[in-house]
Amino acid sequence: GELHLLQFDAHADLRDMFRGDYYSHANAMRRCLDDERVSLTSFGIRNISRTEVPFYEDNRHRIAIHWAREKANWDIEQALEPLRGKKVYITFDVDGFDSSLMPATGTPEPGGMFWDDVMPILHRTAEISDIVGADIVELAPRPELHGCDFLAAKLCYKILSYRFCCNRA
Repeated sequence: GELHLLQFDAHADLRDMFRGDYYSHANAMRRCLDDERVSLTSFGIRNISRTEVPFYEDNRHRIAIHWAREKANWDIEQALEPLRGKKVYITFDVDGFDSSLMPATGTPEPGGMFWDDVMPILHRTAEISDIVGADIVELAPRPELHGCDFLAAKLCYKILSYRFCCNRA
């Protein structure tokens, strides 16, 4: 059947190849979108390569990107409407968070989301859709930054809690 991906990330991950690799972290969403039954809503993107743009433009009918630079103007209800009643898989790259909040990642980017930007999106998603799975990726633990580990663990807890306590779809 159909599946809607809800991506939180600093990077679009829409490359076809990355350094000669067809299956890398830089093209994970592109590989998912190889299946025409998959659609994508992304939040927090602030880095997209020149080679990703044509694919994004050609697939605007099934890709919605909510750029981090526009987060003050996000209309969460409108942004999440395509997920209503759908099976949703959440993929959360911790570099979607601002690098001041999550420096313990392989590819930190400034200008990202904060906890209070993300929680309403996750909560509302659980209310209007059927969350069928989730992943949290790219935590690169650093011994002196225990808060980053806790943030990733708490994020997992919140996704699970919202899924099993708020789901009304």
